[in-house]
Amino acid sequence: MADETASLSALIMDRGLPVGNSAGSDGRRALHTRVTAGKLVTEAFDSVYATYPDSVTEVYTYQLAASTVATVTVIYTDSTKANILSVVKS
Repeated sequence: MADETASLSALIMDRGLPVGNSAGSDGRRALHTRVTAGKLVTEAFDSVYATYPDSVTEVYTYQLAASTVATVTVIYTDSTKANILSVVKS
């Protein structure tokens, strides 16, 4: 069975549920997403919530202790989400 020990990594939420957390093949926990915040979000955060207001927009809300510290809005050129039109941090 995989190690269930809590870590210091941020909890990533999508539509109110943790994103794809399951046992990995090496006995560790696996997160089925790729998140690269880099230096875009420099504020400390302990959770990220994703919302999808329409077919071309994704809004990521970064929170620390249940208070919003940053919001990143990604807009794609069309609903295939193959090409990014803009990324705005507020």
